[in-house]
Amino acid sequence: MSQFPLLLDADDAINHHLSNENRTDAELAYIVATLSKDGYQNKKIREVLGIEKVYTVTHLKRSGMNLTEEELTLWHKNPNRITLGHVRAIALLPQRQRENLLRELLSKRIPVHKYEAIAHGKDEPTEDSDIQRYQQLMSDVLGRSVGIKYNAAKKSGTLTLTFYSLDDLDETSKKLGFNAAEHI
Repeated sequence: MSQFPLLLDADDAINHHLSNENRTDAELAYIVATLSKDGYQNKKIREVLGIEKVYTVTHLKRSGMNLTEEELTLWHKNPNRITLGHVRAIALLPQRQRENLLRELLSKRIPVHKYEAIAHGKDEPTEDSDIQRYQQLMSDVLGRSVGIKYNAAKKSGTLTLTFYSLDDLDETSKKLGFNAAEHI
């Protein structure tokens, strides 16, 4: 691997880990994969690398074992844009799909939960048509732009009302039953 040192066995991987404190998650995944290929079980990997959380080794192992050299290098060069969460979510997808998703991350900020949905074969959740109608009706009645974001899983959301001046804000507040002059 051009971005990573050649690790021939577990001893090389452990020595590299101990001598290099500023590792990216991609590099750590490469080290974990080397240890795994050399027969180390997850518990032993956690012990020798000083990783406390069980699932961290699992995610690093999945990533290091499944990603190609190009994908690991792309992740290594962009650790702030591509996170372990993104990679672990898509590590089991076919290679052509993984690389496209990783490259997409370089141009857009995409939350991990969207990648998890893709990895589980779920389409991106569509906006609820009832919420869209409610938003449009409210916008028409109030005469201003209204935004509604609804989380069906949590049964909650946010309501955004647009105002165009401070006077407009006061007028909108009064319509909602809040008069700032009464509280000053």
